[in-house]
Amino acid sequence: MTIVVGASNTWFAQTLSALAVPPTGASELATKVAQLWEHLQYVTSDAVLTAFLQLPNFSALSKWSPLEILEAIDRHRKQAEVGGGAGSGASSQDYPDLLTPEWEIFTARPAPDPTDDFTLRRPGVPRPLASFLADVVQAERLREVRALTGFTRLDAPDPEDPDLVVRAPLSRGKPEWVPASEVRGEGIFLRLAEPLLAKWESQVAASPVVGEHRNAFARFRNNRYSDRIKADFDPMYGWPGVRYIALHTLSHLLIRTIALECGYSSASLSERIYAGQDRAGILIYTAVPDAEGTLGGLVSLAEPEPLTRIMDRARRDALRCSSDPLCAERLPAKPADFLHGAACHACLFVSETTCERGNRFLDRRFVVSIDPKFPALLL
Repeated sequence: MTIVVGASNTWFAQTLSALAVPPTGASELATKVAQLWEHLQYVTSDAVLTAFLQLPNFSALSKWSPLEILEAIDRHRKQAEVGGGAGSGASSQDYPDLLTPEWEIFTARPAPDPTDDFTLRRPGVPRPLASFLADVVQAERLREVRALTGFTRLDAPDPEDPDLVVRAPLSRGKPEWVPASEVRGEGIFLRLAEPLLAKWESQVAASPVVGEHRNAFARFRNNRYSDRIKADFDPMYGWPGVRYIALHTLSHLLIRTIALECGYSSASLSERIYAGQDRAGILIYTAVPDAEGTLGGLVSLAEPEPLTRIMDRARRDALRCSSDPLCAERLPAKPADFLHGAACHACLFVSETTCERGNRFLDRRFVVSIDPKFPALLL
């Protein structure tokens, strides 16, 4: 196979990004346990823990009950036994969980005290959107840190499965540091109403449309899986679910609308999707190294009147695409392995720097009624 020297598909950066958020709740306790693990690893009972808590070095744990501390110690011990360390999943190669602390802080009430790196404000949910949105948060100050952990050749890395393709390390040995950068900006966090989303999920879970998306995901992973990796392969590992597809589609609709309303270019906006059990949130934020990211134009759109207008315009724009009916009827049917349905450059796709999943897992029919056989989240 011939490859042009300098072609953009010869290698792909493997990066991690995290927002600098103050610790809260379970994530704060997990952090304290990790910091004190040299001593807490010997805690095996309530009596031993009580003795430790009498020492000045452990005063930081006083805000939690002994039961909560013991549970956190047990979780940390189990993670260490499988080689994952604090905050990781079942495999030592899994990405660390960076979204849980962010979700906890965005949904915490009251909001944390403002700092130079992180400031939140709640303008209230607009009355016309009360049945759809559970919370609206203005992130007036954000700081994002991005780190380069490695790179892959020919195939882009999977954000959910580092073992899908072979990663080229940054050094021959285990690096003690990696290249990183930080950017400051602002954002809008929207939390959808959980009862509405849960009811919709139960309606569409067994539909043929969702079945096509699931089958396409398995084909996609099978076609990309490298036979150089000797490990158990699960074609459905990392399937984000219908909730993620709906939230991701809504995020792209809002990004395209915001770019028209507030003057920011869509390439200067980024997204973070918080989807999972009892999670349904979208963060749209500026992530550029210059002053454009902190001018306040994005935050101002979270006020009730402009947010209502933007949501309505995004819904109306999603009902039509200049590529319809081809776009509206598209499904990832066999043998296709692309991971989008009713989505294209004319209606949903955004720049590569904006989308966290490479314009995959998108389908307008999940959000608006363009398919009479499939119930949409929005009417």
